[in-house]
Amino acid sequence: MDGAENKRRLLPGKTAEELAESSLPLPDPATLDDDERAAFEYVAQRSERFFKSFKDGTHYRLTPLFQGLLQSPSLARLWARLWAQFGDFYQTSEARGSFTNRDRDVGLLSLLPLLTNARTGQIPLSAIWITWAVSTGVAPKDIKAILEGRVNDISPEDRQIFESVRVTATGGLTKALFDGLVTRWNVKTVVEFISFVTWRIGLLRTVQAHWGIQDLPSDNSEGYKVLQEYIDGKREPESSNMASEWVKAPAASV
Repeated sequence: MDGAENKRRLLPGKTAEELAESSLPLPDPATLDDDERAAFEYVAQRSERFFKSFKDGTHYRLTPLFQGLLQSPSLARLWARLWAQFGDFYQTSEARGSFTNRDRDVGLLSLLPLLTNARTGQIPLSAIWITWAVSTGVAPKDIKAILEGRVNDISPEDRQIFESVRVTATGGLTKALFDGLVTRWNVKTVVEFISFVTWRIGLLRTVQAHWGIQDLPSDNSEGYKVLQEYIDGKREPESSNMASEWVKAPAASV
């Protein structure tokens, strides 16, 4: 498997040609006013920079989320700015002295089984989240244990994150559990981590909604394929900072 083939399809989406032929083509620029065109350009530029951060060896493709949101360019800009503010804040948590990139990725993986697609019965597992987690030091076998909810096979350190994410997502977070996390980190970091979890829930449910309205298959096979390649030693870890380097580019500021 060559380098380009080894990194294909880390991020789903459509090329310009595929968008035009899809069930939800992008709006005709002639129908947009000046503000909407500016919004469209802002979203397109940020989306492309996000895509290129994965270096997957393919041409740029617009994700289903922004294919849907760009039906209203002004709304898409709001989401892109929200992502630029909240998403970039969480993706650079380690650089700010908050929870580590590894903690962030364990938290995201722990959340995924709780967001099973009601239509397909599949968890929303993207290949990019597997590459993020491996790059920040989560062992592939531990990723599998987290996704399968095998609590006894999760290390005590990761189990604390796993359990805190689960109770936060289901509304069961308590002062005692909060205090346990404060012992691990500090009050500010725990508050930031809780917000990371709840923000991710909203974002992932929005992604699922836009996949649904485009009648796209909720296929997580690529994510499991990439995970198995790591388990089998057929894929090398990416840069440990791959998930946060791109948000530091000048165009990331709003």
